[in-house]
Amino acid sequence: MKQERNKSKKDFNKAVSFIEDLCWLLDSQKNTNYSEVLKTISDLKEQSVKAIEPSTDDLIGILPQLLTDKALFTTNKSLAQFSDEILGIEILNWHKRSRYEMIGVIICKVQESPTIATGISKYVLTNIMLNKEQIREYQKEIEKSNNQFLWNEAIHKIVEMEKNE
Repeated sequence: MKQERNKSKKDFNKAVSFIEDLCWLLDSQKNTNYSEVLKTISDLKEQSVKAIEPSTDDLIGILPQLLTDKALFTTNKSLAQFSDEILGIEILNWHKRSRYEMIGVIICKVQESPTIATGISKYVLTNIMLNKEQIREYQKEIEKSNNQFLWNEAIHKIVEMEKNE
């Protein structure tokens, strides 16, 4: 997913560079003021970068809704596993904590650390929210086969389903 986003970003930057060069060329040939066009493109470029990177406030808004879902996170262990594997937040002594205390720890760590917030994909969280039922079915399948449920595999399945639609 990160490679696709980087490729899209690179393609977008190439297109912007081409348009900028074209505007300079056109500006040198006519009395038309293309500097306004360049300014508009520059503003669009800045806005698109901001739209791609989720703000901490966006994440803080999504996380409680996701983490309080008892159908998706049936145990504290499953919540701790998600936090560690997907969010990169290890919850120490999770087996001694209440569910809401764990959720509070996660939200506070996201709020406190820009590094953690930057590493969390709003795209992935949104896909989890939209596909809770499919994830829950996958969890049940894995439990029946006595294998360990891995969030990365579940997310990969969701993204593949989305591509095929």
